[in-house]
Amino acid sequence: MAADSSDASPVSTLLATARSPLGPAIRLDLGWSTGPLAELADLLSQVNGFTVFNAGVQVFHAGSRGLGPELGRWNAPNTWKDTYAGLADDLFCFGQDLFGRQFAIEDRRRVVVFDAETAERTSIGTTLDEWAAWLLHDPDVNGTHRYATAWQDEHGALEHNQRLIPWQLFSLGGSYDFDNVTVKDAECMRVRGPFAHRIHELPDGAQITLMPEPTNAQAGDRLAYAELDVFADYNYFLVQDDSLRPGLSDEFTDALIDDLVATEDGVLGVGTARRVTVPVVLEVLAHEPVDELDEWDHITEGGLTAPTGRLLASSMDYSDHLPRTTVPAGDYAARIYYRGFRTISSDGLHGDDLYRVVLWPAAPRAARVVKRFDGELPGG
Repeated sequence: MAADSSDASPVSTLLATARSPLGPAIRLDLGWSTGPLAELADLLSQVNGFTVFNAGVQVFHAGSRGLGPELGRWNAPNTWKDTYAGLADDLFCFGQDLFGRQFAIEDRRRVVVFDAETAERTSIGTTLDEWAAWLLHDPDVNGTHRYATAWQDEHGALEHNQRLIPWQLFSLGGSYDFDNVTVKDAECMRVRGPFAHRIHELPDGAQITLMPEPTNAQAGDRLAYAELDVFADYNYFLVQDDSLRPGLSDEFTDALIDDLVATEDGVLGVGTARRVTVPVVLEVLAHEPVDELDEWDHITEGGLTAPTGRLLASSMDYSDHLPRTTVPAGDYAARIYYRGFRTISSDGLHGDDLYRVVLWPAAPRAARVVKRFDGELPGG
């Protein structure tokens, strides 16, 4: 689709196809009389937020009332930018595409696209007209129009505060198949920030891991390894064989609250500091690990049974699209390591916590605390 050949500006042509407004009328002043920030203030004063390309592109509204992310709050450091460790600090983000790529004004002078997974920036121009012309030049690629239409035709309309994110990051080889994407609140940008910080400026082909690379001796002892994003609904997740469907008791739940570990029906429960998507490292070794206790806030033990050797980490979600980790079938002892408890925000939503679950072939152990956090346990 090419830009309109009439005398209308690209922004006007884009607005002609928009669904708007997302918020009540407002007279916005962003403190600049020229440049893209002045243009943005004028645009939102005309139309206070809109979507185009079947919600493939969303421009945020300004003010406390409205649909979807609010412009000022979205650009507050503690909404999501702090997780990018400085990589997004000089951006004023005014919109996003279906996958959370940010449309932003850089250093008050340029319009750029900010990749949520890698923190890479692509310069579009110095005006909003150049940005609109770029979108109109190829709506399917630049505005995710075709994908947004196809996905919503199959799964239903997205809400204004929802975006799609991949289970396996696109930048790490994840596909654009529908099975690899899921609906999340737009603020799931926080989940991708730490990954982007690690990925940013790595050479092509470099690998990224949440844990230090093992020595040759350690690597030889490793039977399986996976880095996962696990939705910890109700402040816990289970590590279990794919064939098991446990019925959990009140005692199991109480143990998760008191100790952040529980075992029952052959599955391992791990309590978490937050009830959002959290980073989990699942590692299977040939023998019991040698510990360095000082590196971790809290350490527990337990065990599980893996009759099929296909392990799943989830909060009782058995969807086919969740990744399975293949291990030798049998019984496993477990040690769980918890880190980042002192980084958890007062509302319990944000933090840099990490959960490392290490298994090795042995009789499953009773759930117990090896090292207890010296403060009040978060979560529960």
